[in-house]
Amino acid sequence: MNKFKMTLIASSVVAALTGFSMPAVYADDAAPAVSVSGSAAVVSDYRFRGISQSYKNPAVQVGVNLALPVGLYAGFWGSSVSGNLYNNGASLETDWFGGYVYKLNDDLSFDVGGLYYWYPGASIGTSGVKYNTFELHVAATYKWLTAKYNVTTTDFFGATDSKGSAYYQLDGNYPLTDTVTLNAHVGHQKVKGAGNNVFDYTDWLLGATYTFPAGTFAPGWAVGLAYVDTNAKKDFYTISPASGASGSKFIGGPTAVLTISKSFVSTRGIL
Repeated sequence: MNKFKMTLIASSVVAALTGFSMPAVYADDAAPAVSVSGSAAVVSDYRFRGISQSYKNPAVQVGVNLALPVGLYAGFWGSSVSGNLYNNGASLETDWFGGYVYKLNDDLSFDVGGLYYWYPGASIGTSGVKYNTFELHVAATYKWLTAKYNVTTTDFFGATDSKGSAYYQLDGNYPLTDTVTLNAHVGHQKVKGAGNNVFDYTDWLLGATYTFPAGTFAPGWAVGLAYVDTNAKKDFYTISPASGASGSKFIGGPTAVLTISKSFVSTRGIL
């Protein structure tokens, strides 16, 4: 069904939307700095909250994040998506986000913010209804474990009367070595509105990311591999080609996602 977005966010897979480095509140004796980080990636399948956004095809993704020393951050993330899910548009998802991180100590931090999903030109059929959605979040991170609550302040990607839809998630990114990180995720999507509960589901992920260290032939590059699955109802998450051609795909089934990415961080002190 392509009435609205079939909906993420560790390495580029667990959190395409939470993979950016977040700012910290610096101690009084620390040198304040503005940090600009970014990444570019190619994924074998763009899975957001377990659901394919690229019709089970590869996608290209880029992002930039600005972090200020007071804990504020803002940025942009974008990915190619499938016109089979987002009709009449540029087959592009652009995410604009901002927020505030408070670092209580070296182990514990809190994050509040918002994110606007914008799909240039895309609309649902001839109705003119847009997929564009605004979502607020609160999160707490202890060492390598993050719990996060997301809630929409608009309709959920065009679904009727779905304001207040929520997504609950728990993400773990455990540094096994200096170069290998184990990635795990579980989340549950709740879609508000009469009859929309058929789109509720739980998703999960388990994988690992290898980051090439400085001094190697590919510093800043990373390779990730993850197993992704959901219990989404097949009847409601099976999509037919927008062109009307024969064939359809269940976009919530199990798969292995390969990610190849390049990241950078630039830090500049404030006088």
